[in-house]
Amino acid sequence: MNAIEAPGLTSLAVRRRFTAAAWGSAVAWPVLVAAVTPVVMWWMDISWAELMTADFAASALVPLVPVTLYVAVDAARTVRKEQQEVAESALTVVAAARSGDPSELRRTARHFGNRLLQARGAFNTRVLPRQATLRFARRVLGEAEAAELSPASLAAVRELSRMQA
Repeated sequence: MNAIEAPGLTSLAVRRRFTAAAWGSAVAWPVLVAAVTPVVMWWMDISWAELMTADFAASALVPLVPVTLYVAVDAARTVRKEQQEVAESALTVVAAARSGDPSELRRTARHFGNRLLQARGAFNTRVLPRQATLRFARRVLGEAEAAELSPASLAAVRELSRMQA
């Protein structure tokens, strides 16, 4: 049986993945709180009628809303930080390719590949597809070890360096 070839990693695909991860991270926390609320209510023996009283809402639910929103925004901020780190790492690869120093190019290419592979979102989920990312990182590293990036690889890395968080 033939394995299906995963599509290549493009800068547009990477941007879309990071955007989806940021939105997914932000939406996941309110959804998680909404899903867990009935279980916590059952465990603490709280009825829906008691939950809807003004005293309970003011003392228990109102403080929960800003905390949930803060955690959701922080999760999205974490993904954007990962995106910024990938962009900065790509920028160092582009700078090393321009400088012509093969040892610096190898070092920055290795760091860039590790950054791509380690990009995580909320709940420690991988942002980029593993196989396509691994192939792309190996291609960049292999070309860097040969002391020169191909124009296609350099263009792809340059596009990734332009990602804004």
